[in-house]
Amino acid sequence: MMKLNIGASPIWQGDDWYVLDHKVRNNSKYLISGTAENINLKNNSCDVVFCSHVVEHIPHIKLPIVLAEINRIMKKGGILRILTPDLEKICKAYVKKNTKFFNKAKSEDESIRTDLGLGGMLMSFIVTPGQDTVLIDRELKKFIAGYAHLYSYDFKMLSVLLKSLGYSVRKAKFNDCKIAEMKKPLHVVGMKPIWRDLNQKFYKKNGLVHKLINGKYKINFKVTGFDRDPLTSLIIEAKKIKNTSKKMANKKFNMSSKNYNRYAYSLLSHNDFAKNLNKRNIKQI
Repeated sequence: MMKLNIGASPIWQGDDWYVLDHKVRNNSKYLISGTAENINLKNNSCDVVFCSHVVEHIPHIKLPIVLAEINRIMKKGGILRILTPDLEKICKAYVKKNTKFFNKAKSEDESIRTDLGLGGMLMSFIVTPGQDTVLIDRELKKFIAGYAHLYSYDFKMLSVLLKSLGYSVRKAKFNDCKIAEMKKPLHVVGMKPIWRDLNQKFYKKNGLVHKLINGKYKINFKVTGFDRDPLTSLIIEAKKIKNTSKKMANKKFNMSSKNYNRYAYSLLSHNDFAKNLNKRNIKQI
């Protein structure tokens, strides 16, 4: 059985699990090169794919293409498990001014900003600073910022995407999985397989180090297991039922007249902008 964890943290490990990491140049034992949009694996090769808190980091225009690429590498009947911040649950808490919910959410994820009140906490699930995607000005001359989260989803949104791209879909509960070994939550290697909020209070209590220093993390432990952040996570388990293609995904969701995604490519029709891209050797994908 081939099992793949897409976007696993560098400190994550799992028995007989392969990890996709965009920093890997060539395939090696249990490390897969490429990105989620171009996975260096053969068609129909994976039985299980796990993707925890990754889709919110992917530009929404790219997500249908990524899901089609995952479909390509999966065997029919294979299981895809996705975790991502639950837009519906978090927005309901915001509308109800549920401070108790957001205080618990802050315990799950200490990166949530608090200086702008509940609105700022809500937006921390949708757009966050990071190193995954870079925003450059229109002239391609000025770096504006780096981003991590770019988009959020509810169950309906991901269901539409997944069902259109060859999957059956069910909403799952925390640690509720068809795969027995995946019923264990994310936890520190060597500790009991139960969920604990991975925050500085927990690290200090257990003699662990997890700190960002000069843009790089200093960490002295490994983690294993799967589901995390039970309060705020949307969990979806999908099964591949038929093949699809990235071309079809792009046509259906990005070039469709049913949404405004096509406008995102409008700058390519401006000669000065297109020339700027070519001059800087930037691919027009």
